[in-house]
Amino acid sequence: MTLTKQQRLVRTLAESKKDTTMTRKVDTYEYESLEKMIKNEEIPPSEIAELFTDKSYYEWYSKRNFV
Repeated sequence: MTLTKQQRLVRTLAESKKDTTMTRKVDTYEYESLEKMIKNEEIPPSEIAELFTDKSYYEWYSKRNFV
């Protein structure tokens, strides 16, 4: 599986932030819309990194996108 530049960026941000203190709790109703926005590059990298401090969101996103 070849990753695009954006996919590599998101995965790197996710992996680097997954064990840090949560700075933002993501509500479950936001999961899919945020996933779509991340994939469409509508969210800046700094905010993506902050989203992945929520361990529940990180786990959900990684199961769907980092297979």
